[in-house]
This record gives sequence, structure tokens and C-alpha cells, in this order.
Amino acid sequence: MTEALLWMRSNVAAIGPIRPDLMETYWRWEQEIPTIVGYNRQTPQTFETTRDILYESYSRSSSHRIHFTIYSIDGQVEIPVGIAVLHIDSMRRTAEYVISLGARESRGRGVGSEASRLVLDYAFHVTNLRCVHLTVIESNAIAIRAYEKAGFKRQGLRRNSAQWLGETVNEVHMDAIPEDFAGPSLVRKQFEAVR
Repeated sequence: MTEALLWMRSNVAAIGPIRPDLMETYWRWEQEIPTIVGYNRQTPQTFETTRDILYESYSRSSSHRIHFTIYSIDGQVEIPVGIAVLHIDSMRRTAEYVISLGARESRGRGVGSEASRLVLDYAFHVTNLRCVHLTVIESNAIAIRAYEKAGFKRQGLRRNSAQWLGETVNEVHMDAIPEDFAGPSLVRKQFEAVR
């Protein structure tokens, strides 16, 4: 396995670029039932599709999409546990945020919240986005709490807009803006260390 290139690291999580040597791992995470249901897909995704979405199309159009590998920190070791994506609207300087933790052992430890906070830091201080938004199933209280902990705020509800475990459900709209970013910014810290 290739050594991880990390853009930012905290005590709990880290983020870095997509890695070619993890393509099969990313694909395996995409095949888990919670991921399929979470993405509101009805069928599994082929390895080729995963590779194209995560790596090949990314390398051709990185100005519209930024993919992150999420790592759980176990002591000094970074363990890849998921992916996150910013789907960028360059004209509006906004992005839709999507996250998927594939490694079940990483859930419930704050890795998703912390990785989301790191992605917001990147979005606001590297990509210079003005707003990052997401939708989440209303009944997914754990995810909503994790997003709120990362810095997202509820903006509204879209009724009967999704399917979840065979039922029609509502979606919660959430967003985050730079003015509300609680910090500290690890991006800024990298520049302060150089001065």
C-alpha cells in the first residue's frame, strides 16, 4: 500500500486525495448495503464505474469535483475508512457535499464529523467556496448530528422527496458558509507555520 498523502490531519481524522492503490477498497465500500441505500441507489455499482467516477473522470474534470480519501487516526497510523466529494458549481462558488464511511469500525467515533469539518476547511480556505450544502434523510438523526457538529446548519425540509428502506421520507437541507466556520483552520495554520 502506498503511503498516505494527507492534506489535513486532526487527532481523529485526516483527509487526502484519492489514491489509485485504493480503487478496489473504494469499490468494496460502494457495495455495502448501507452505502447503496444511503446513496438511494437500487443496484450495486460496477468496479469500472467506481474507478471512472473516483479517478479517471476526476483527473479530467477536477475543477468541478474534488474527491477526498477519509482516514481514521489510530495512534499515529492513518487508516483509510471512506470518501467525501465536493460537487462544485463554479459560477456560484458553491458545492454539494457527499460523504460515505465504508469501514463500519470507523462509525460512531467522530471520524465523519471531523472529516466533514476538515473538508469544510479545505472548501472555504483552498477552493474559496461561499457555501457548501447537502441533503440528508430526516430519519437519519445520527448523520444530522454529525453534520451539525462539523458546522452545517439546517435550512429546511423537502417533503416526500426520497425513498428510505421502502418508505417515502423527507429530506433535510443543510449548509455551511465561511462566516460560520468555527475553526481553527488547519489550512491557515500551514501558512502561519511558514512565516
